[in-house]
Amino acid sequence: MIMNLKGKTIIITGANRGLGKAMTHKLAKSGAFVYMVCRDPETGSDVEQKFRDEGLNISLKIADLENIQDIDNLFNEIKEEKDYVDILINNAGVNLEDPDTRIENLDLNILERTMNINFRGVIYTCQKFLPLLKKSPEARIINFSSGLGQLTVPRMGYYPGYSISKTAVNAITKNLANELIDTNIMVFSVDPGWVKTRLGGPEAPLEIEEGIDTAIYLATESVEKLQTGEFYKERQVLGW
Repeated sequence: MIMNLKGKTIIITGANRGLGKAMTHKLAKSGAFVYMVCRDPETGSDVEQKFRDEGLNISLKIADLENIQDIDNLFNEIKEEKDYVDILINNAGVNLEDPDTRIENLDLNILERTMNINFRGVIYTCQKFLPLLKKSPEARIINFSSGLGQLTVPRMGYYPGYSISKTAVNAITKNLANELIDTNIMVFSVDPGWVKTRLGGPEAPLEIEEGIDTAIYLATESVEKLQTGEFYKERQVLGW
């Protein structure tokens, strides 16, 4: 049975544009209360107002996942407002590298920023919100990874810092799922594919609605049909 989202509380990072914005709209339209988290107050406010005008139950929270204090503040604000969280979607991420970047010419400052946002930001957000997720009768964590994070297929491209950060996201997913195996929390990684977003660019073959399909599936499908600790694409388990 598909999960009824009415009354569920969902957190989505990177929610002011692209995949995050589309997931916020779709899940809120299905009856969930959605915290849309982003680092840009102006864009975030515009999206929040538009969605509220549609009657959607959402709340904007400003946080830059590169900043540990922002994540602390985000948790403290939500903890004051909600007793528990049902779904955490770690969607926010960056790729700051030029296409010709290789490990031999990788700027370590760019690598550090990429890892701080894509890796440290995800693991710390998971860590902070676990107490609220554990209070949900059926909780899920969905971490956005990438085909560039896979180790078992021919490389789709370079971008070494981004690639390594997404491999690390898969490692977070596997480790956390093992730690939480006897709890009410399932943990997944998702590869949305190459999508027409600001990060994916206009040449990408997939539309945004296609890119969010697997994440929505993981957020709503019955637990009996899902495997915690796995990497999904097109609603199927991928190899690591």
